[in-house]
Amino acid sequence: MNAFLEQASAIARRICRDAIWSGSRCNWIGPSIESLNMWDVRHKSFGPDLYSGTSGVAVFLASAVQSGEDRLIRKTAEGAARHAQEHAGEFPPAQSPGLYSGTTGVAWALIRVGELLGASEWQERGLGILDGLAAPPDDAAIDLMSGYAGAIPVLIELSRRYDRPAWLELAARWGKRLEQVALKSPEGWSWKTIEPPPVAAGRNLTGFSHGTAGIGWAFYELFGATGEPGFRCAAEEAFRYERTHYNAEHENWPDFRDYLRPPGSPPGPTFGTAWCHGAPGIALSRLRAWRLAGGGELRTEAETAVRTTRKAVDSPEAFRAGFSLCHGCAGNADILLEAARVLEAPDLRASAGRIGQAGIEHFEAQRLPWPCGLHGAGETKNLMLGTAGIGYFYLRLANPALPTMLMIGCAL
Repeated sequence: MNAFLEQASAIARRICRDAIWSGSRCNWIGPSIESLNMWDVRHKSFGPDLYSGTSGVAVFLASAVQSGEDRLIRKTAEGAARHAQEHAGEFPPAQSPGLYSGTTGVAWALIRVGELLGASEWQERGLGILDGLAAPPDDAAIDLMSGYAGAIPVLIELSRRYDRPAWLELAARWGKRLEQVALKSPEGWSWKTIEPPPVAAGRNLTGFSHGTAGIGWAFYELFGATGEPGFRCAAEEAFRYERTHYNAEHENWPDFRDYLRPPGSPPGPTFGTAWCHGAPGIALSRLRAWRLAGGGELRTEAETAVRTTRKAVDSPEAFRAGFSLCHGCAGNADILLEAARVLEAPDLRASAGRIGQAGIEHFEAQRLPWPCGLHGAGETKNLMLGTAGIGYFYLRLANPALPTMLMIGCAL
């Protein structure tokens, strides 16, 4: 068996071993973040969300089944999906559009589980959740993580694949809503996506998960699906905001979350190197925008962001941020897999493979815990912060045709 596939299978089996069953449903207990403070960690049972809940675990396990795994993994994938389905309606109304932390993400996950397992009943359950999605309130989240921006590409993709033209219309309405709430300044368009503590004085965020890169990507998808020039204009204005703040010395875009700055740190902006904040996630947005709209500037920005991402992956300190998809080296390496295909650069795939092999040698071979996305909190089983995501990365190393979980709703 391929070493990467073997590693993914080992992680899948351990996740199944640790499942807690209640009838036909299963769940896990692990650390989670309870506030904007990354160090405010609590241990609790998983919710249904894609980011850190049972629907994300279900997608990984179902993907492992597709790669040839046994009946226990299939049973656990369905048990996790059943938990997610039964709790999909428990999100606050403002989070209902959310992809990674809302109802839309659970629906997408159930559809994906059905596709992977060849079980149409799961697809029907996911489609039913989307068909019944209520109109969110005016204060609904707007970013890629929790709001409209993450849901728009998924609605566009599923409307095409499952003949639901109403979902494309819904995506366009949500795009218009994003236009309405944009802060339109001489720097470009930006959005207030999070409510920082009163002490924070930063600007609206750059980056993919909560910033303008993710929102700009959603607008490019809308332009590609509808041809409406207003959506392309909005996408360009979002990227112009980031371009205004680009730092050539760091080849990166600043993280304006000044409230997370450690006490006593020097003044000035910080620069993230993760899917959520910084060059890696921005690389995804530019690669996809370049595929949709062309243009030398988008290609140049994509190559710059990929170069910064590769430096982080190849660094001797790559493990310092952990191995998670969200803000660890697995996520950065996963982005290199996407860039390798789009830019036809096999050396980027080689960098991703090296970090994968190093992870096996350092953690698996020495029986050490995998460093997850909640520093100091030990292993967790979820997708974006934990071992389900690490396992999914190894599945992608074994089979790069498996779609990334870091840009859902399109094929780069």
